[in-house]
Amino acid sequence: MTRRLVPILAVLTIATGMLGAGVGSGASVAKDPPGKTLFMSNCAGCHTLAAAKAKGTVGPNLDKKKTKLAIVVARVTNGKGAMPSFKGRLKTTQITQIAKWVTANYKK
Repeated sequence: MTRRLVPILAVLTIATGMLGAGVGSGASVAKDPPGKTLFMSNCAGCHTLAAAKAKGTVGPNLDKKKTKLAIVVARVTNGKGAMPSFKGRLKTTQITQIAKWVTANYKK
């Protein structure tokens, strides 16, 4: 009887290992692009942008403004009017990531 159980247990052990191989690896979990993540944590409180489901009313509605990339980078970096400068808070690469994501995701 024991000899018959050994192959069955071996197959079950291998099958269980194969099923659990991908569990918890996060390989299939989609992550937001860095620009979106940064926008959500730094900009969404003030600005409206449909792609981020942001409905801020302090700053302009970015879907309506559709500002060019270079201007978005300049505004986020240096600020203007009520818009604060993020030069000391964000790295240049982070500002560029936000600007690229925003300009690529204006409401059509």
